[in-house]
Amino acid sequence: MDAPEVRVATVGCGHGSLNLIYDTVEKFAAERGWDGVDIVIIGGDFQALRNADDAACLSVPSRFRKMGDYHEYYSGQRLAPFLTIFCGGNHEASNHLFELYYGGWIAHNIYYLGAANVIRYGPLRISGMSGIWKGYDYRKTHHERIPYRPEDLHSVFHVRELDVRKLLQIRTQVDIGLSHDWPQQVEIFGDFKLLFRKKKDFEEDSKHGRLGNQAAREVMDRLRPRYWFSAHLHVEFAATIPHGNVLTKRVEPSPGVPAVWAVEVASPKVLPEVLKPSPAVEVSSENSRPVANTMMAAYGNQNLAPHGEQADRLAAWGTFQKCDSKIRQQEFLDLAHRKEVERPNTDVDVTWKHLSSGKSADQQDSLVYANKRVKNDDEIDLDSENDSSHEDTTTSSTNKQSELTSFGTDQQADLEATTTGTRNICLQAGTDGANEGAPSNTQMSLVDQAVSENMRTKLPAAFARPPPKTTRQPMAHPEAIDNKLTKFLALDKPNNHNAFVKLLSIAPVSDQSNVNVCKPYRLQYDKEWLAITRVFADDLVLGDKNARIPDDLGENEYLPRIQEQESWVEENLVQKGLMNVPYNFTRSAPRSTPTGDIQHPTMPMEFPNLQTAEFCELLQIDNKFYLNEEQRFINYSSVPATQMANGDEDRHRGTGRRGGHRGRGRRGHRGGHRGSGRGTQ
Repeated sequence: MDAPEVRVATVGCGHGSLNLIYDTVEKFAAERGWDGVDIVIIGGDFQALRNADDAACLSVPSRFRKMGDYHEYYSGQRLAPFLTIFCGGNHEASNHLFELYYGGWIAHNIYYLGAANVIRYGPLRISGMSGIWKGYDYRKTHHERIPYRPEDLHSVFHVRELDVRKLLQIRTQVDIGLSHDWPQQVEIFGDFKLLFRKKKDFEEDSKHGRLGNQAAREVMDRLRPRYWFSAHLHVEFAATIPHGNVLTKRVEPSPGVPAVWAVEVASPKVLPEVLKPSPAVEVSSENSRPVANTMMAAYGNQNLAPHGEQADRLAAWGTFQKCDSKIRQQEFLDLAHRKEVERPNTDVDVTWKHLSSGKSADQQDSLVYANKRVKNDDEIDLDSENDSSHEDTTTSSTNKQSELTSFGTDQQADLEATTTGTRNICLQAGTDGANEGAPSNTQMSLVDQAVSENMRTKLPAAFARPPPKTTRQPMAHPEAIDNKLTKFLALDKPNNHNAFVKLLSIAPVSDQSNVNVCKPYRLQYDKEWLAITRVFADDLVLGDKNARIPDDLGENEYLPRIQEQESWVEENLVQKGLMNVPYNFTRSAPRSTPTGDIQHPTMPMEFPNLQTAEFCELLQIDNKFYLNEEQRFINYSSVPATQMANGDEDRHRGTGRRGGHRGRGRRGHRGGHRGSGRGTQ
């Protein structure tokens, strides 16, 4: 029996407007003749302010601070009429969401997915990742911890590689993917001309690969969900992304859904050999950086190459595989935008290729980090003052080099500037195996050139070069992930120009074995994700700015560990009926009061969350978030009040560094269970 369709309301940014969101969902449902929806999915910027002091941890200029109406749901004054789930964005009460790193209820019937997650809701399997992309923070640990200094406030919501690494271990099909910012360069598969007319600055960012989240792109390429929802850029946009070198064809559009979704996989399903993207090859460049050939460069015989709009489309997408920023930028300009071609009405699409495809381990780590901020006309007042990466492009090279030396240890070992006067950088993992231990000056990072070996021996251990990485080959795409088309949708925020709510009836493509498809649906843990969480639990590092995340060991190493932990989950949780997400919401912080001053908030203490403790106890993993009252007070007292973040007007006050191992290795004293004992690591 086919699984029933689920009525989903997807929403763009929340921005503290729950009442308006729920009223709009009810209105749209009534217009469609529905008695409601099964689930509401919000794409971030939820702004879950429990009280005025949470605003001290909200990355928003003080003049834009507002309580919103979430606090009414937190206090119990209101109850969400529909089950609501959301991912985190870049305008959040970061202290609140930090408490629920693994996910949890922030009010009755409102569930935060955590930093990364895969959950089940009835027949649907939903993945989510929180935060936004900033390449210079990607390989750092979750070092930010209450009390936040200004620099912490503006990095705590940046996506981290360890969380993405966990999502990339998924080997079975999901139905819905969720991220706050868009997967990188997804715009090429929609009506990008209309998008660029709405958002004037997006065309320039798209040409230079700065539009979107590279980590989200890699996760989408891996998970290939049927739907992917995003927000962040405050504009309505839809696209359809094909996977696996498939042929597509136009079909009759369905009412109420974007016209660009009116495609399906054609038969035969595979691209002809002449049209397939060329394999990645090594070519010489100024810095011997690995790049991939474009589609057109791969065709030695011009008579065999596709022509016209089809050629433009294929060649433009082929350029996205490049790691050389100059080549990629110029070719995308020439092939896609200078000609100003419309999205072609063709039956041929190419697969979504991420940078690591077909490359060695060292080359896989060579990622193009597009760090210049994408300008969003609807939120420039929010981000222009609080985004630590948003600088004028005329910033002197002296300032740039000074800034580069302040990055995390991965960047200190690997960072290489690709252009002068811009923020486009490429993390170079190293040369090929023969020269890995002795790179040339052109292959060395700025930091390596500036810091001599003699000087490096006098620096802290964090400045040491990472050990050579073991070469490993990427594994084939999992056979169980066989969806070929992802329908992408981004929506606006409430009270803006475009639609911020869309109702969809979604049929699952995930495996329905042992799934309860009878209503009422409820949130359930995902067996595979719980196993992955157990495997990576010890790799989580909190509160230590000088720490490094453990090296990525690769799928060949992780897969048997995950399979072993799946057996543990089956025996200890599935067979014991413990897979339902418990209704265990409890208030961890004080409720809002009329006397709270949101314009002059006080940095709050860190509050332990019982849901996180119970989740860690369920999985029998260390609860690295727990600190007892004495430990929390010591942490709080270690930073003078004048150096704490207190809104963007205080961003440049107090630049002292906190202790290198603040909060490390502490243990709580709650009970004897492993899940509620250990403090930060």
